[in-house]
Amino acid sequence: MPETAARLEDTMHCRLTAFRPLYLLLVSLPVLWLLAAGCSRKPAAARENPPGENSVAIDSSLPKPGVLTAQDSLLLPRTEPRLLASLKRTACYGRCPVYEIQFYSNGQAIYLGEMNVPLQGIYLAYVPDSTVSQILEKARSINFFGLSDFYPENGKPIADLPQSITYLNDGRQEKTIVNNHLAPVGLLSFERLLDELAREIKWQPKVE
Repeated sequence: MPETAARLEDTMHCRLTAFRPLYLLLVSLPVLWLLAAGCSRKPAAARENPPGENSVAIDSSLPKPGVLTAQDSLLLPRTEPRLLASLKRTACYGRCPVYEIQFYSNGQAIYLGEMNVPLQGIYLAYVPDSTVSQILEKARSINFFGLSDFYPENGKPIADLPQSITYLNDGRQEKTIVNNHLAPVGLLSFERLLDELAREIKWQPKVE
């Protein structure tokens, strides 16, 4: 009897040992399922919103900082004060006066005398607003921006003659005209106006 009981105990022990892996698997399945379900869930803050959900519309019509509009791009240059008008007379085969006059949009004027002129060097002055308006009005009356860029328009320049180089910038467009000879009366009158205005100015030498 003791031997039979021992054999029965051994048999039961073997059977339990054989079923132990299956038992452990059955016990661990619910735990594994709970862990898998928890990992698959994302926190509410980390979920990705579908396109269009909680998005903010961007108004493309608003101007962006540093981006010029079409109207701003017409300003030449975009900073003030700007060079409004100038007249430069070059050298010739002889004793032609060589100088340059510059008028700025803020009323400042600069004179540079080089050769064959009473004032030589750099001189400064300020002109009233009426002078600036007079220059612009004269330019409009002769249609300065509609003139040719070079004269003679259909001929060859004469090397021995001086050239008058006129520049104008009205804030929306700019133009330079080189006059060797055969220039229209309107351009000549504009050059004379700049000369007359310069003669009326009380120039002060630039102090270094």
